[in-house]
Amino acid sequence: MKQKPENKSVNILREIEANKIAPVYLLSGTETFLIEGTLKQILDKLLPPESRDFNLSILDGSIVSVREILSHVDLYPMMSDWRVVVVENFPAFKSQNRTSSPLTIIRNAMQHESENIQRCVTDIAKLLGTTSQQIADNHPAYNSAIEEITQKQGGVLSNDIHSFFLRLPNLASQIENHSDNDNEDNNTDLMMEWLQGELPKSSVLIFVVKGEVSDKNRFVNAIQAVGRYVSYDVDEKGNSLNKDPLYKKVVEKLASFDKKITPRAFDQLRKRTGGDMQLVSEAINKIIDFVGEKQQIDEIDIRNVVSQSNYDVIFDITDAISRRSTKHAVKSLREVISSGLDPIPITAAIANHIRFFVQAKLIITKKGIKPISRQMRYPDFTSKIFQPLTEELGELLPSSQTYNILKRSPYITYKIFQSINSFTLPELMEALNKVLDVEIQLKTTPFNREVLLEQLVIDICSTSKKKR
Repeated sequence: MKQKPENKSVNILREIEANKIAPVYLLSGTETFLIEGTLKQILDKLLPPESRDFNLSILDGSIVSVREILSHVDLYPMMSDWRVVVVENFPAFKSQNRTSSPLTIIRNAMQHESENIQRCVTDIAKLLGTTSQQIADNHPAYNSAIEEITQKQGGVLSNDIHSFFLRLPNLASQIENHSDNDNEDNNTDLMMEWLQGELPKSSVLIFVVKGEVSDKNRFVNAIQAVGRYVSYDVDEKGNSLNKDPLYKKVVEKLASFDKKITPRAFDQLRKRTGGDMQLVSEAINKIIDFVGEKQQIDEIDIRNVVSQSNYDVIFDITDAISRRSTKHAVKSLREVISSGLDPIPITAAIANHIRFFVQAKLIITKKGIKPISRQMRYPDFTSKIFQPLTEELGELLPSSQTYNILKRSPYITYKIFQSINSFTLPELMEALNKVLDVEIQLKTTPFNREVLLEQLVIDICSTSKKKR
């Protein structure tokens, strides 16, 4: 009988603590902080620091072959009871991008023709249902697949796409090791055979998928049969407190300590942690120690114990700016300044948020995405818009996570997409120039810093709305 994924990391950590260790784990979901936190704790429990370098392999499943993954798993541990292999981006878990048309995939592949032949050929092979070796051989299966694509597109392909398909076999012939690295079907079949066979007694294989995984995926079922599947997803805020999944979890956790929390205190807890379960759990432990014998936790307790990170408090400012809410932006700014945060990080955060806005504008223009409704649920946005965009465009934006909207928390993108029509692209560029001017003034002039920042926020929010 098929089991549902476990949603609490504490269970598998307790099992490991009790020396009940599964040979395979699948950690997936949109809550990347929880995934990374759980993985760290697993590694800390299984691998002593002094021998970790000898017994830990972290592999990119989109690059290495299954044979290479299994060769790492088959190695015996050195000076340790366990060997651990972590595989990220294993392609068999990726959901298909249903939002991209065949022509879009082809043209995206054409963009990679000169800079990344491997990706160019692999993307087309996946689209056509062939292998890269068949493309290199100009195999009949490759030509038949092109004919099928052509028929689906009305019987005609543009000249540039037709020429691209003629060039592709020559490109594919430049790639080595097609059978090992590019034949995904053979790779996945080999992995399935391994999962269904006799698994090693001293190695642990951990798949990490930062995104949703379909319960119908055959590897999910195979892993559940021999190991553990843990799903970490954002708890969406309920329409009422009693329907809020996070509220229920917090109440249950506090009840185990014979304590309760007021609605206002919970709202403050959610706000200060961003609903991140890892931060919530850490906060509750601090609160329990802080309140002592006191049974009811109120808003003051939360304010005294749970401090917002610089990013969280600055996000209140940038979110208000996104909505052109001058009142809320200035109020949040004053709160941040009164907390003692230096103005330079504030201006840097505002500048970066505006850059994210610009990236979002360019993305929706390139993909023809309509502005999302404010009624769209966050999980729906993550699975239907954010994840497909990350797979398709994530590498086209800056490589640094700090400056790439598709490498940051999906929630940031979600909020920006909701407010995407608040500013035109020229207004955003003008706002960015204003931020940079103020940053220079903060560093070179004796002007009152608080006044400079307030005027900046007011100027950005009050910019005359041009015709859109």
